[in-house]
Amino acid sequence: MIKTQLIRQFSNPHGPLGRVAGHIMATRDTNVARNAWIAELLDPPPDAQILEIGHGPGLAIEAIWPRLTTGHLYGLEVSELMSHTAQKRNEAGVEAGKLTFRLGDAQRLPDDLRDFDLIYGVNVSMFWTDPPATIAALADRLRPTGRLTLSYMPPPTSDGAAEDMGRELADHFDAAALVDVRVDTFDYEPPAVAVAGHRR
Repeated sequence: MIKTQLIRQFSNPHGPLGRVAGHIMATRDTNVARNAWIAELLDPPPDAQILEIGHGPGLAIEAIWPRLTTGHLYGLEVSELMSHTAQKRNEAGVEAGKLTFRLGDAQRLPDDLRDFDLIYGVNVSMFWTDPPATIAALADRLRPTGRLTLSYMPPPTSDGAAEDMGRELADHFDAAALVDVRVDTFDYEPPAVAVAGHRR
């Protein structure tokens, strides 16, 4: 019963169990390695306007914001607990004027969050009720030639799940009229995938 309740916390951590879920996300080897991989894969230019959706404890943000000079990174998170945690982790970036944290849901994007060079999310799409519509809405918030990247790492026992999700996301990217769609694989155990596409 407790295990089931804990698993549910990963979509919107809150309360005591949410703190446990947040600690797992921040410290589990697979999650730390995947976020480091994503930061290297994204490699944004220093002037990029960036949005991370569902940033959790802020591991990827921590790796990305120091690369920015005139750029800015916005973090959008449905969990007030995770937003607070990520802000504490990245307090130096907030003080440097390179980070802004917002509460909100990728499935109901705030109107003022738009015109991004890069939008990315790590292990978020499986929580969406309508992934094709959400991906299309995210693509609409990109600047021309802007890039959307979504990554996924399944539970350790889910054989082939990363490949299946990669194909599924790539199909949704095609349907959203994103171009140059590519799937990268992180050779880890379990493996992870990252699907990227550009707005025309």
